[in-house]
Amino acid sequence: MQTYDEVAWSIMPDNHVQRKRYVAYMRVRWADTEAQKCQDGYAVEWAGRFKAGTEYEASDREGQQVLDSFAI
Repeated sequence: MQTYDEVAWSIMPDNHVQRKRYVAYMRVRWADTEAQKCQDGYAVEWAGRFKAGTEYEASDREGQQVLDSFAI
């Protein structure tokens, strides 16, 4: 997988809302390193957190602010 979209579809194929939140979050936080994050497994790790619904708890303050800004 080379993009956050590909990761999202592979981990959360049936959850449209979480896929959108995940991709938006990842692109805000790590837009400039997308290929690397997908290659080294970090993107999959975060997709798992979104799938499990633990993304907020796993985020630092900056990440929580990003999630709060989505209001989805």
